[in-house]
Amino acid sequence: MDLLLHAEDIHASYEHRRILKGVALSLGRGEILGLIGTNGAGKTTLMGVLAGSHQHETGLMTLAGEKYAPEGIEEAQACGVGLIPQNFTIDPQLTIASAIFRGTFQADKPHGELRDQASELIREIGVSLDPDARIGSLIRAEQALVEVLRMVAEEAQLVIMDEVAASLPDHDVAVLHQVLRMLVSQGRAIIYITHRLDEVRSIAHRIAVLREGRVHKILEASRTNVEELAFLLLQHELESSSRPSDAPDGDELLRVVGLGMEDKVRDVTFNVAKGEIFGLVGTHRSGVYELVEALAGVRPGTSGNIFIHGQEVTVRTVQDARRLKIGYLSDAVEDPSGTGTIVEGLQLSPDEGEPNLRDEITQLRGVADVIRRMRISTTNIHGNISTLSGGDRQKVQLARWMATDCDVLILSHPSRGIDIGAKEAVYRMLNELSQTGVGIILLSSDLSELISWCHRVGVMRDGELVTIEANANTNEDVLIHHMLGVKFESGGSDARRVRT
Repeated sequence: MDLLLHAEDIHASYEHRRILKGVALSLGRGEILGLIGTNGAGKTTLMGVLAGSHQHETGLMTLAGEKYAPEGIEEAQACGVGLIPQNFTIDPQLTIASAIFRGTFQADKPHGELRDQASELIREIGVSLDPDARIGSLIRAEQALVEVLRMVAEEAQLVIMDEVAASLPDHDVAVLHQVLRMLVSQGRAIIYITHRLDEVRSIAHRIAVLREGRVHKILEASRTNVEELAFLLLQHELESSSRPSDAPDGDELLRVVGLGMEDKVRDVTFNVAKGEIFGLVGTHRSGVYELVEALAGVRPGTSGNIFIHGQEVTVRTVQDARRLKIGYLSDAVEDPSGTGTIVEGLQLSPDEGEPNLRDEITQLRGVADVIRRMRISTTNIHGNISTLSGGDRQKVQLARWMATDCDVLILSHPSRGIDIGAKEAVYRMLNELSQTGVGIILLSSDLSELISWCHRVGVMRDGELVTIEANANTNEDVLIHHMLGVKFESGGSDARRVRT
């Protein structure tokens, strides 16, 4: 192996808390190294050390045989190391060409020159993008490809990707994987972080398991399976659970009739029973996001009717939805700095009047229980939310919404960025919530999650609800067929490929 990166005994801290406790790993040119670990294991801190945004205290790193200790992101880029963070943001007004070359020495060139160079890069990588298109017009998967092209423009030899595919549907992940394989065929190396264990097996050559600030084990991807990886992460076997059966026999909670939103959503009709977990899936341009935003009052529908408990209601604003006890957890990128303390973020109900000691103790016990159940990694529940990992911040948001007094709870990609152990906890909590009669609408691009959690799954395509599949009668391949409207080849647990 032509060694590109070697790290030995890396120690690093964050906010006076030791995060990395002697990390050792190596990576060769032309290799994809998968990196997995529970939330709080130290993945983001390690990537920060490699990418120059975080300084390590002790340990040695070499890059291409030379000592490597970048004091900033610019120095790391100059050495050929680039990072695509999980919640990357790009100015929506930039063209694709400008976005690709932003931050490089070529950024100030005339746009015509950048367009020509971007067109050449796009042809070289083999994707379909218009260099003059605005970033704001792109779906998330296309923006991810732009970030990969930025790595090529920066001439990065080591590309670090932190949960970039967390909320992408399988067919978009497959396109991304195809591009990554092309990059490593050119001699580049990639560190690929993901919580989707089937995905990391399909893309990586080797998989490093990070646990409590150390690399616990490195495995050949072709010689392991999801069950072994999960055991190494959690130190116990995954709980076996049966797929949901028929939808609950409870009374109808929500009915949507002929809902439309301009040209994005047309004539959508469905219902949700009390205690039902109803899944929704579709590509980013299918209208599925506009549908849930209409139900949540983010962007009101332009036609159709909504009924709650059999009574027609008007949902024009988020305030209307909250008044009707409709809750909505969006998958929009949050401010990574966070605000307030962890306790405040997990408040189970708003303060009413002066709290007494008994209420405060009860509240703190409830917060501690949520932290334990959702495996939030912290040593101080009064610490700022910004001290948590990205996945743990997502858990805080999710737990807060699940504790609200809602009749209908709409969750968009609730497991985005959280580890497999926390997914188990989320599933148990959703089940407990549904058993109280709450109706849950779950939007997710993780098809195995929809099959595992939902009683029924509705599929959006081209602005229409093309089918509603009972859990017992469907599988991931059927859902993909309805999403894309084309035949495909199943890859089992590996990334799927659309048949052209």
